[in-house]
Amino acid sequence: MALQRREFLGLMGAGAVSTIALAACGRLGTPKVKGPTIGMLQMVDAPPPTLTRKGFEAALAEAGYLPGKTVNFIQKDAAGELPNTTLVMKQFVGEPVDMILAVGTPPLQAAMKVAPETTPVIFCYCSNPWGAGAGTPPGGVGEHRPNVVGTIGTNPVGRELDLARAFNPNLKTVGLIFNPGEPNSSYEAEILKEEAAKRGITVVDQSVANSGEVLQAAQVLAQKKVEAFVKIGDYATIQGFASITKVGAANKIPVYSVDADDIKLPGCLATIGWAYFDDGYAAGKLAIKVLKGESPAKLPFEPLTKTELLVNESTAKALGLEIPKAVLAEAKQVVS
Repeated sequence: MALQRREFLGLMGAGAVSTIALAACGRLGTPKVKGPTIGMLQMVDAPPPTLTRKGFEAALAEAGYLPGKTVNFIQKDAAGELPNTTLVMKQFVGEPVDMILAVGTPPLQAAMKVAPETTPVIFCYCSNPWGAGAGTPPGGVGEHRPNVVGTIGTNPVGRELDLARAFNPNLKTVGLIFNPGEPNSSYEAEILKEEAAKRGITVVDQSVANSGEVLQAAQVLAQKKVEAFVKIGDYATIQGFASITKVGAANKIPVYSVDADDIKLPGCLATIGWAYFDDGYAAGKLAIKVLKGESPAKLPFEPLTKTELLVNESTAKALGLEIPKAVLAEAKQVVS
């Protein structure tokens, strides 16, 4: 891509992106420049969805849509609360915005409930657009709502299990913590269990309602002697992942994730997942087509295909594990 992330971030001046208070009612009162107004909503302010959004913004910047100059961005997160997604979407519609960016399945779900079919909706960082009501698999032309299009990022949980087994060829049980109330989480949990069954692995799960329950859930799974922790796309564990790595390190249980940023945490052994900036960038390319006059109804959903593997060497040493040569050969980065 012509505009790298560091260069793009340098373009983003203070005040270029406006925010709104969740308590606000009616119009958002955003200063306007000549150009489209795009309302952008993510579930939480965390590295994976934020980096995805940055990729979207970079793609638009390359096409000449510069915030505060030729495009208006109204950016907000829902603070991890599902009711806030509906509130913010109603504010976007009341503004009104010319386009909505839904970063994640819950924001997309809210957009499907609130946004009129005259408002284009672009989504990314989304594992389950079907559960959000955006269409039917695989999301080709004619298989989705006419005003919605985006990228499908169902996490590569099968490859995550293969990664765990590369470190432990005799792996039989993995621990999973997730919030079944999230459509993306319940969807990926089922896929994980299906992939685990194919490999002769048992998934021992603990459900949580929020990030505050993650530590206790991890402790329960450790007591059940799971041989590894695995993570899926789930907002409770995005916010509470440090609790899982803490329990994993204390009990010498390897922890694997689908979110690259988690590799920085002591106790996280390896990650394999999508390049989030590229996810948002691809969604931005779709948005540009729509802004230039193409109908979302004539565009298919785009599944992500490129994964990145990261390994934490310090965590491997702490766990007494040797990093397999095949893992080292595939790894994009080995963190010390």
